[in-house]
Amino acid sequence: MKLLELFGKEKPLPFAKFRELVRAAVRQHDPDLKIQNTENGFILISDAAPVACNLRNLHAAYCKTPGDCDALIRAWLKSLVTTPPEHTWLEARATLRPMLKDAEYLRHARAQMLKSPSPDSLPYQPFVGELFAIVVRDLPGTAVAVTEKQLEAWGVSFAKAMEEALNNMNLLSFPPILHSLLAGSATPRAPEETQVVGLVFHGDHLTATWLLIERFRDHISQRLHSDYVVFVPNRSQLTAVRVDEPGLITSILYSNQNYRSQPHALTAQCFHVSTATTGGVVSVYQVGGMGDSLAPNSPFASGASAPQSAPSAPVSSRAAAPRALNDWWGLNEPTEEGS
Repeated sequence: MKLLELFGKEKPLPFAKFRELVRAAVRQHDPDLKIQNTENGFILISDAAPVACNLRNLHAAYCKTPGDCDALIRAWLKSLVTTPPEHTWLEARATLRPMLKDAEYLRHARAQMLKSPSPDSLPYQPFVGELFAIVVRDLPGTAVAVTEKQLEAWGVSFAKAMEEALNNMNLLSFPPILHSLLAGSATPRAPEETQVVGLVFHGDHLTATWLLIERFRDHISQRLHSDYVVFVPNRSQLTAVRVDEPGLITSILYSNQNYRSQPHALTAQCFHVSTATTGGVVSVYQVGGMGDSLAPNSPFASGASAPQSAPSAPVSSRAAAPRALNDWWGLNEPTEEGS
């Protein structure tokens, strides 16, 4: 029997030692590669262009389940050596999806893309607060961000790509409900005394992104029968709680304070959804009042027009502490979750 089985859960390695494990796996896979350590991972140097490997999200996934270390590293290596296929516009249309990202991700991506020998940019559409939506190609095992140069090659606008992405998202099934949050004192004789006051959704890499979709927001309002507050601390989790449950909202806010340590973190902000209209009115939720609201002409609002042209640089609604770019390798993001 292993010592960890006798004395409890295996303790995760610190980032520096974990990085050495990944380096060893890379060297075993390709002994000729030169590897240069960085603060967030390392750079692979070969005859082709250098590849900057960001290991922060991989390490966060490993810390959640240390026993899955080998499987996580194998999955990361698979995503690293896989080159996204070239698609024509007709081929790419069905693969497009929207994906939520935070302002810091966009700033970091923009800075890195400008350093490239062939500079590019990442178009996006503002949502609410510090969240924005990009368009990705949702491929087996990988989500590939659609850049300005890719749009130019296809000969389409970002507005058209986002329209196709939203249409494709609306054809998908809603993410599964992990569990319902209940209030009341149900008994076998009086089950009606129990009331659902919250829903926790946990699925794939697009779970949080469902907040963009009108019919999904309506789906939640029909289940909770009330205005509600939504939390999206990372890409694969979405929690909705009735607005008249302030104690529960405060508890979840407190538990989300460490959201940055989660794989593919998004935001600690939460969002109020009013059920006064179909699709709901989305605003930043603040104790004692509401913050910025979803613009009426946003493509994510009820009966909205097409996306407007994206501005050149994102502006966060509040200052954020420095954090690594929210992906594992460039603009290609593994779709498999760490757990």
